[in-house]
Amino acid sequence: MKKTVLLVLAIALSCVAMSQRVSTTTAQFHSMSMEEMQMMARAQAARQAYNKQQFEEYMELAYEQWNKQDCKVFLFYSDKALEFGWHNDKMYFDRGKAYEYFHEYRKAKREYKKAIEGGYYPAKLALEQCKENMREWKKNR
Repeated sequence: MKKTVLLVLAIALSCVAMSQRVSTTTAQFHSMSMEEMQMMARAQAARQAYNKQQFEEYMELAYEQWNKQDCKVFLFYSDKALEFGWHNDKMYFDRGKAYEYFHEYRKAKREYKKAIEGGYYPAKLALEQCKENMREWKKNR
């Protein structure tokens, strides 16, 4: 109870402080100079390069586990890889296979559909087989 009261009090005080800051400053728009735009473009390019590098590193770790047939760790590392905003259609296909291994057919179907959208057409057959596997699994449970 005391923690809740203290938390509410802290939030209220921070709101008051923010409102005072907002009221004392006036927002002004100023256009960016060419140098500022170039700096932002370089920063964005550096961020994208970093994200791609991280994606590739996690994807490599994921496929090391895939080759060891450790689906759980493959899914963990492929999730981490996808967090960086890059993707690989074959990886979506393989994620579908991994989810099927755990009988998580809805997730598998979602991954197959992403692979198909990206143009990885072997996923079409896998999606149909997944639907059949799901029906069989439900029937035998």
